[in-house]
Amino acid sequence: MITAIIVLAALIAAIIFSVFGVALYAFHRITGKRYNGNKNLKYFTAVDFPELAAEPISFVSNRGQTLRGFLYRKETVESPKALVIFAHGFGAGHQAYTTEINALAEAGYWVLAYDATGCVASDGARLYGFDQGVLDLRSAIRYANEEPRFSKMKKILVGHSWGAFCVMNNVEAEGVCGAVAMCGFISGAKVLAQNTVGRKVPCLTFLAEAFLRLFNSIRFGKAANFNSLKSLQKTDKPVYLIYGSSDKTVSFRGNGAIFAKKFAESSNITCKICEGKAHNPYLTMDAERAMNQTFSEIAKQRKKNPVRALQMYKEIDYAKIMEEDSEVMRSIAEYCDRLADKKC
Repeated sequence: MITAIIVLAALIAAIIFSVFGVALYAFHRITGKRYNGNKNLKYFTAVDFPELAAEPISFVSNRGQTLRGFLYRKETVESPKALVIFAHGFGAGHQAYTTEINALAEAGYWVLAYDATGCVASDGARLYGFDQGVLDLRSAIRYANEEPRFSKMKKILVGHSWGAFCVMNNVEAEGVCGAVAMCGFISGAKVLAQNTVGRKVPCLTFLAEAFLRLFNSIRFGKAANFNSLKSLQKTDKPVYLIYGSSDKTVSFRGNGAIFAKKFAESSNITCKICEGKAHNPYLTMDAERAMNQTFSEIAKQRKKNPVRALQMYKEIDYAKIMEEDSEVMRSIAEYCDRLADKKC
């Protein structure tokens, strides 16, 4: 009996230690480096869109690091409906979304978009963590509120993925009228646990999440472990949530479905589920499929034939993989219009 207990205890200890190791490795691997985008990809800039002007802007975030980006606007729009503050997703900077930024500018908005800490044009030796993005957006909002040109303008937050997480945890900020959040997750610890331990041993996701929450607390202190569900429950400001039902990057079952159920009867939170869409619901389904297929094939070639993989990057049909879903983008613009028309 004693031997069995000892064996069981040793097994439990081994499992805990293994999960701790995986969580620690994932935390440092994901948050401990810079993200400068993929040098083999074309990131669109203002010159790729008619009449889209881009004025450089910069501001200082919480660690004293300078974050850089642009104020985007159509040259014909001198009196914008409101200022959209755009938060980008994980893996690259804001120029991965210039097509969507242009659509918002076409709808009559000025768009302030920047690169987060440790990303592309901004300072920072590393990403630090998903919670850092919340603090960066907080600094962007403060900058917009203090900058004379923007101080009296209504502010609307828009973000995707990591950016959506940042948006949901800043909607209560001063001057913000409301927000649009696409494919955001509940917490940084939860989504990282889901995409590591959760993919192999789902029943141990909770344990990995607990360790990741601990690592966040050590790194961020009191400014750690933001929770989007809790943040949205506290606000009465309008928020438009958009999810793809087939999203595996930010698990729909572990995030979007929970938001949809939680706020089904909400008077201020609207949740749109794009059936069959994955992690980029602002694209058409054909574009999403083409994008996934393109990068999957390149990844396979990169292992077998690196030279061919580089050539495949040059052959990417960007018009095909970046085709916007006009209905989704129109719904975002119309939602922003309602926010711009309301008294904040």
